[in-house]
Amino acid sequence: MRSILKRTLVPCFLLALIVVLPGEARVLRRGMQGNEVYALQELLMELGYDLVVDGVFGSETEKLIKDIQRAVGLTPDGLVGEKTIEKLNHLRASIVSYTVQQGDNLTKLANRYDTTVTNISSYNGLQNPDRLLPGQVLYIPTDSIAILSRSLTTRLRMQWPVKGRISSGYGYRIHPVLKARHFHGGIDIAAPEGTQVKAAASGTVVGVGNRGNYGLAVVLEHTGGVTTWYGHTSKVLVRLGDSVKQGQTIALVGRTGLATGPHLDFRIKIGDQTVDPLEWLP
Repeated sequence: MRSILKRTLVPCFLLALIVVLPGEARVLRRGMQGNEVYALQELLMELGYDLVVDGVFGSETEKLIKDIQRAVGLTPDGLVGEKTIEKLNHLRASIVSYTVQQGDNLTKLANRYDTTVTNISSYNGLQNPDRLLPGQVLYIPTDSIAILSRSLTTRLRMQWPVKGRISSGYGYRIHPVLKARHFHGGIDIAAPEGTQVKAAASGTVVGVGNRGNYGLAVVLEHTGGVTTWYGHTSKVLVRLGDSVKQGQTIALVGRTGLATGPHLDFRIKIGDQTVDPLEWLP
């Protein structure tokens, strides 16, 4: 397997999508289903997007494709043809797999690959960025991939939605229930059940209800296409369409959905792409 691939194991149909699709000029579009769509969704997830990987090219997948096409200068038509695949491959190839050597640190690696310590740390979900072990494998997002995580939006001044210990950070991790490696698009903040969940910033309630594994959740929309997500709650205290102030109680901590204990899964998205909440919180 080529060293630039972020995962050690890549489904064979993903390679087929990357290699065969351009030559056959096959176009994936909304309404299609199957392994190629599944592979496309896996690739989008590897680029840091949070979506359901089900092999169905629905509105969610189409919107993500349009967002990426805009970011890389293509016509945002939502069609995945040769040009879009080429751009996706280029972005995916910008994620470098690196095995830590004796004497390495994140500052050295950031300088070597022209990225930042924060990018490497958050992308790998490092709990202790100052302690790297020889033989440890890191996945390093270089400048080309960074265009998907940058925003011209001025960052909102946010507050912590809950006070507590961060039990799981942003980035790749072994799922505590499923025991499989996956990308965690938020931070888990451990807190007693029933603890008040505060709005991280002023905004409008655009989502309320059960969201599968994410449990009972609230979604707030802010300026500049930014949304904040509050998952696994036990009770929601706001209604769809409500305007809320920063610091207002909007829910209570719980363990609904797929959770091992009471905590808040807090996420920040720009459009449909998650960002590291620790870069936004004080």
